[in-house]
Amino acid sequence: MQGKKEFKQRIYYDFNLDSLVPETHLLKRIAKTVSFDFVRDKTKDYYSHTGKPSIDPVVLVKMLLIGYLFDIRSERRLVEEVSLNLAYRWYIGYDIDEAIPEHSIFSKARARFTKELFCQIFEEILKKADGYGLVKGKEILIDSTIVKANASLGSIIDVDISPEEYWQQLDKSEEKNSKYSGSHYDGSKIDKTKIGRNRRARNGFNIKKKSTTDPEATMFYRPGAVSVLSFKAHIASDTNGFITAIKASPSALHDTGAVPDLIEAHEKIFDTPDFVAADKKYGSEECLAYLQEKSIKTVINPETKNNRPGYYAKEEFKYQKDKDIYICPNGKILRRKAKNHKLNRLKYAADTRDCTNCPLKERCISPNTKDFRFITKYDSDTYEKAYLLYKSPHGKILQKFRKTVLEGIMGQTKEYHGVFCKSKFLTFAKIFPQAPVGNFYPLFKRTGPLFYTN
Repeated sequence: MQGKKEFKQRIYYDFNLDSLVPETHLLKRIAKTVSFDFVRDKTKDYYSHTGKPSIDPVVLVKMLLIGYLFDIRSERRLVEEVSLNLAYRWYIGYDIDEAIPEHSIFSKARARFTKELFCQIFEEILKKADGYGLVKGKEILIDSTIVKANASLGSIIDVDISPEEYWQQLDKSEEKNSKYSGSHYDGSKIDKTKIGRNRRARNGFNIKKKSTTDPEATMFYRPGAVSVLSFKAHIASDTNGFITAIKASPSALHDTGAVPDLIEAHEKIFDTPDFVAADKKYGSEECLAYLQEKSIKTVINPETKNNRPGYYAKEEFKYQKDKDIYICPNGKILRRKAKNHKLNRLKYAADTRDCTNCPLKERCISPNTKDFRFITKYDSDTYEKAYLLYKSPHGKILQKFRKTVLEGIMGQTKEYHGVFCKSKFLTFAKIFPQAPVGNFYPLFKRTGPLFYTN
């Protein structure tokens, strides 16, 4: 017999929300693990001791968490979803007949609390995760990803300033009389504010273009793709996939320029890491030297010039440290001839007579170059230390983690968390468990970003 459902609305209902939310639901799992009561202590100075009670700040934080976990990118829609979803209502502590706070409360809260409060909240959660033994802070992975700005190419105008003037405007705290000028690493103590600065000239053309919609965004071009206005999201994570630090910058900033900020943000909660693993674009000597000065083992393939195809690579010339010479594939000696102090590089050259009649000459010296082979190297052990660590068994393991864990995090942020910035720099990380893998992922949002810098 065919049935027919008849709906008769009741005047009274006898049930409780807790019984309707299964124990396996993500929000119930979070509620059992993380308490946000500390938010009230951190926000009490923002409220008067008298007057009408405000919306509970814990409710605001929990609602924003719901939006990020379930990819609700509009605050208007967030209020609507929380109003309709029983699990969301249960998590923020609102009964079935209570009105949900209006969307405008979020913009008011951002103006009242400022970004410092939200930074403290997320640091507190990360400390809790560390307290559970979930974070391995001694080994971190570093990489960056391009975040497309929400601005069209039609908004671009020409900027009549030099690239250096542009960067000085962004770096207002720049020290003008530093020993390390930033043009090249000269072997002196690293100035962390200048790391990656010598790469900016390569982006000079793009820097002279500015968007009227999003002035902080810069042009980014990758071979085989169109130019886009974008930012860079720089991320540091442990080998378990927990993000420990994040920084946003214009896409024109070289990746190494964000390393000091990532390390210092990591150190704020954890100790200085023992190992840092990153790809080759972080292998400049200034970046490696900065990390090694902090006694951090750099599992990074050193940055070198590309070898000419079909010719002997530099690696095939054996360096003898005790004699400070190179031995070529034919057994001849390359001795130190000069030093470029500006670039901090040593030049080793073979004897012209050895190269003239060498049977391997066609594979060693290009017809368009000189009649002898020469090799250059930095006048420090920075590269050698990094290369040995990169080739070590443990280094290979960390590089595999970098490729799988960190790049997987970036894929998750773009697939499930709307890695897209409307107009401001994204600055912090979302450090809450993501079902079903239980890892931490970056905090991004398409509209109305919660955290940003002016």
